[in-house]
Amino acid sequence: MFKYKINEDTELRLLEVRHAEELFQLTDASRNNLRKWLPWIDRTKTVENSKGFIEGTLKQFCNNDGFQAGIWYKGELAGIVGLHTINWSNKSTSLGYWLGDSFQGKGLMTKSC
Repeated sequence: MFKYKINEDTELRLLEVRHAEELFQLTDASRNNLRKWLPWIDRTKTVENSKGFIEGTLKQFCNNDGFQAGIWYKGELAGIVGLHTINWSNKSTSLGYWLGDSFQGKGLMTKSC
């Protein structure tokens, strides 16, 4: 599994199904702020929705078509950063990311990207 240590407090790790509850809680707690930028937020209504997202990201990683990593800060899931679908012919992709409300303003996303 992918794991990348950014500093003593922060690391990136591939999401696993066992993180579904934590991911849902973070998403739900930050829903009002995230809604401005993430159109999928209102379709994420249950832990099962987060589990399905994680399963999809693991397939994406296995297919060498990008990845989504959790950003862990001091042992807590703080957000997500990852590469969307990779266009291997054109050698291009796009970066997606978001942080939970309580983790903003710490430089986490700048370091994660």
